[in-house]
Amino acid sequence: MSAMEISEKPLPFVRLASLTETVASQPEVAAVVGPLFDRVADALSDAGATPGLPVAEYDMDSHGVRITVGFVYDGPAVDGLVVVELPAVESAFTATHLGTMATIDDSWQALNEAISDGGATAVGACREVYLRSESEDQADWITELQQPVTRS
Repeated sequence: MSAMEISEKPLPFVRLASLTETVASQPEVAAVVGPLFDRVADALSDAGATPGLPVAEYDMDSHGVRITVGFVYDGPAVDGLVVVELPAVESAFTATHLGTMATIDDSWQALNEAISDGGATAVGACREVYLRSESEDQADWITELQQPVTRS
């Protein structure tokens, strides 16, 4: 992976057609995300809707990781899916991860180090926005990592 560009910026409000699942620990996340996205995409297609940009939100606490996956969506309710609204965020550190999800933990680690080095503190759920995610091998994927922050 080439040098990762990290920046601080606000995040927009996002409305998703989504599904949510909770796992006990971070290593379980990878096995859940793909199938959840498939279920949401299938439900949207069955309803005659076109999925927008894919987005995942990860909220970690002492009970595990709550995973919400969905597609940007402005249409009517779809059976079996939940419309969630991710609020706008005043300040977030973001980074662009290039390539396979197998190495995304390294990118998250670099982003978290930049947050700490930048004098900020991570707050709330983080997001991954899959800007390009069509290929099966993930070699050409582009994923924006987004972590809301606060400053003391």
